[in-house]
Amino acid sequence: MILELRNLSKKYKHKTALYPVDAGIILGECVVLCGGNGAGKSTMIKMITGIDQASSGKVVFHYKKKKPFAYMPDQMNFPPDLTPIEILHYYGKFLKADKEKIQQVLQEVGLWEERNLKVGGFSKGMNQRLNLAQCLLADTDIYILDEPTNGLDPYWVIQFKRILQKLKNEHKTVIVSSHIMRDAIEIADKVMILFNGKVRSFGTLEEIYHEHNSESLEEVFLSIHENENQEQLNARMI
Repeated sequence: MILELRNLSKKYKHKTALYPVDAGIILGECVVLCGGNGAGKSTMIKMITGIDQASSGKVVFHYKKKKPFAYMPDQMNFPPDLTPIEILHYYGKFLKADKEKIQQVLQEVGLWEERNLKVGGFSKGMNQRLNLAQCLLADTDIYILDEPTNGLDPYWVIQFKRILQKLKNEHKTVIVSSHIMRDAIEIADKVMILFNGKVRSFGTLEEIYHEHNSESLEEVFLSIHENENQEQLNARMI
C-alpha cells in the first residue's frame, strides 16, 4: 500500500462535495477516477495533493522518496512570455532535475522543437503537453493527473496513454481523473466511479462488472445514474 484515504470527505457550507471515502492504492497500479462533472473527482485530488483541506479523515502516504507525488492540474496558466525550456528549468531547480531530464520530457511530450518559443502562442493542446512535462519532471512514486487528456488531439491521447504505460512499467503509481469511459477501460488497473460526491464502485473492471451485473463500464455508469435519480426522487416524495 502506497496511499490510503481514511474516512476522507469534503463539505462546504450548503453542499457535500465528497462523502466519506475509505480506499487503498497499491504501488505500481493505475487508478482512474471516473465520473461526470461535479462527481467529486477533482475534489478528491485536491485533498490528496493538499491543495484543499479535508472536512474529515486524512490522506496517508507510504513512500520512500522525499517528494511523495507529482501533480498535473486540469489547467496550468504558464507565463505567456516564457518558453518551455525556461519553464522546465525553473521547475527543475526545485525538483533537482538536470538538463538531460528536461530534454527527455520535452521530447516525450513532443515539444523539443518548440522549446524556445513563447508559450503565449501555444494551442490548448500544446499547453496541456507542457503541463504534463512539468509533472513528468519529478522523480517520485506517485503521479496524479486531473483530466489530463483535455485539449489533446487523438494522436496525443494515444501518446499520453503510452506515457502512462511507461510509468506503470517503471512500477510507478498513477492516479488519473477522467470523464471519458474509454480512458478508464484502456489504462486502468482499478476504477473508482464517483457520482454526486459518492464513491459508487471501486475495484478492477471485472469486479465492477460482476458487482453491477454488467458487461461494460458505460452500462455500469448508466445503472448508477438511474439508481441515483430514483433515490433522489424517492427522497423528495417522503
